[in-house]
Amino acid sequence: MMPHMETIRLYLGWCPNATAAATCRRDAVPGNESRSGMAAVDGGREVVGGAVVDYGSSDIPAVTAVVMAVAAAGFFILVMYLSVAFPPSGSLILLAIALTLSVMELYGVIRRTGIEITRDAITLRRPILPAVVIPKDAIVKAEVRENKLPGPSWLLVALVGVILVSAVAGIYGGLSNPASMRFILGIAAVVFFPVMTCCTSARARYPRSLTITTANKKIAAIYTDDPERIARMLEVS
Repeated sequence: MMPHMETIRLYLGWCPNATAAATCRRDAVPGNESRSGMAAVDGGREVVGGAVVDYGSSDIPAVTAVVMAVAAAGFFILVMYLSVAFPPSGSLILLAIALTLSVMELYGVIRRTGIEITRDAITLRRPILPAVVIPKDAIVKAEVRENKLPGPSWLLVALVGVILVSAVAGIYGGLSNPASMRFILGIAAVVFFPVMTCCTSARARYPRSLTITTANKKIAAIYTDDPERIARMLEVS
């Protein structure tokens, strides 16, 4: 039984021993599954496995922000209408969204991101999501930073605890009517917030992270055991 469990853990890129994580994780870059370890060199390209990566825009245009806000408001109104007119369709939509986001985030943290560095670019091969190719000449800054939580850990735990108590109370109060929004949203909260807390903790275990800023206002935050090594590979100050 144990050999099978180890095979599954290696395939998922997860290791229970944090100090041995660099040697336990598999490289997440397709075509290099047999190569393990923190970094490897193959024909002028270097591959780093086992990273957690956040990627997105640091500067959303005002027009885009307004459109997103209007779309979010319209979606909320639609969900409320469906919840009243065709229960429990509205709350089930919210539950499906919460579960989908939870699964994607948790899988991304467990499976990890493969990073491929060549002479001209860095490629982030994320699980589920499309790969991101960042040309080196588009990188404005690559900075190693101290990795800090957005707030005190006790405060985050307390907030999640309050949310979970409220969610469990909602589930208990809605047992008589499992189709009610109170019951379904309680289920969504019980799944979503612990998963987000777990994924935040997975990032917080790294003392430092590498932040890459590009000319088109994109930011990639890379959480790995040796962010300084990746910064040296990029040769960007």
